Amino acid sequence: MKRNENTPLNIIERMNSKISMLCAVVVLVLLVLLFNRLDYNIVQKPVEKAKKEAEEKAEAEEAAKKVPVISTASVIAVGDNLYHGSLLQAGQSDSGVWNYDKIYQHVADEIQAADLAIVDQETVLTHEHDAIASYPSFATPTEVGDSLVNMGFDVVEHATNHIDDYGYDFIEQTLDFWQNSHPEITYLGIHDSQEDADSVKVVTVNGIRIAFLDYTYGTNNSGAGEGREFMIDMFNVGHEKVAQMIAKAKAAADCVIFVAHWGTEDEPMPNEYEKQWANFLMKQGVDVVIGGHPHVLQPYGRLTDNEGHNMAIYYSLGNFVSTQQELPELLGGMASFTIQKTVTDGVTTIDILDQTVRPLVMHYNMDTGEFGPYMLEDYNDTLAAQHSVRNYIGDIFTVRNLNRKFKEVMSMNVTPSTAESLLDVRYDWDGSMLDPQGNYVYDNDSITELQYYGNLGLDISSSYYSDTELDYTAGLAKAAPSAAATESADSVDSTDSGDVNMETDSTE
Repeated sequence: MKRNENTPLNIIERMNSKISMLCAVVVLVLLVLLFNRLDYNIVQKPVEKAKKEAEEKAEAEEAAKKVPVISTASVIAVGDNLYHGSLLQAGQSDSGVWNYDKIYQHVADEIQAADLAIVDQETVLTHEHDAIASYPSFATPTEVGDSLVNMGFDVVEHATNHIDDYGYDFIEQTLDFWQNSHPEITYLGIHDSQEDADSVKVVTVNGIRIAFLDYTYGTNNSGAGEGREFMIDMFNVGHEKVAQMIAKAKAAADCVIFVAHWGTEDEPMPNEYEKQWANFLMKQGVDVVIGGHPHVLQPYGRLTDNEGHNMAIYYSLGNFVSTQQELPELLGGMASFTIQKTVTDGVTTIDILDQTVRPLVMHYNMDTGEFGPYMLEDYNDTLAAQHSVRNYIGDIFTVRNLNRKFKEVMSMNVTPSTAESLLDVRYDWDGSMLDPQGNYVYDNDSITELQYYGNLGLDISSSYYSDTELDYTAGLAKAAPSAAATESADSVDSTDSGDVNMETDSTE
């Protein structure tokens, strides 16, 4: 019998139909859930993870910016490397080989221990052995330069009054020596072109960019010649030009070290010219000044003012190597300090830490041919008794008197100057100061070490012969009643205006 198409499905068929529909819906739901999960795992989750990682990285970087990043560089500097006749002979040998390494053997470890070592090469260098010369006009063999490099010096200063003793040709020889024999050395104060003279030397040490400038008050002759004025850096270009170069240095580096050849020969007290320029350099933002030329030690310390300027200063480090014939001329200094660079949130600050001077003594024994500087702490009475300077000054040359002289110099307070009357003077052949119009300028403000201590009631003129230990700080209360001065503490003196302060570090 034929089935009627309109006959309703039986119960089983209806159930199977519903189950199929339900399964299809379940499968569809499962597929939707599966594709949604796949979309999350493959697309959304990586995006969220990347976004979260980027946020965490940004937060970490932002936090890192606020954590100070500190780097440091240790620096030492010594004074005038000045070769007289007997020293010149000390490096010569019968074989024809010239070498001066032994001159520096007793201080080599100190030089090499620093991250950066600086020396003042007082005279020009020549490769012509027949042309070497000593006082009053100096020409020093290039082998001395080789030894400075061998001992570990990194920066060599050349802007001195003796740099033009033999004119253009010898300056050119000096430049050629450094450029071709030791291109790794940074030399200062002399140039082979106007372009080089307008640039700033920068040395990077432990991530700290250190810029150097080096100027002399003048020279003993007429410079490198007409049209070559750029070859020697001199203060008499004017304070505005010097300020421009300091601005360039500050833009190119983190820290600015300024080397100054200035002062009165054989005078431990800085003169007015030094003090005026020191104040000017501080206001331009110089971090450290290293001075030379007097051939004797002068005080060191820190200059500050009410405008927030702060500068470490070594007025003169005296002689490093020489055969001069007075006790103060044989007492030099090794300056040391640490440059600390701190970067916080992108802002860089520089601090000069651990500033000090350690005394050096230049030893020479003409009979045995022994020459070279010692740290005074390593020097002894046996060596002092063998020193050939005793042939000129007698038995006042003792370790005790060397220490006494060091304390005497370092106990002086240097009263700063805010004047600017001497910034643009030039020096005549006889040491007279002339203004830009050629008129004589008279220095009525400088005082000597003898006058300084005389004002404090101390007579130091015969201190070498006395068994009495003078108290060099005894008169400081009278000179500056607000200053607390002891042998181991800092003492502060200031100008009458109260605008500039000089903090002098006294060291045993």
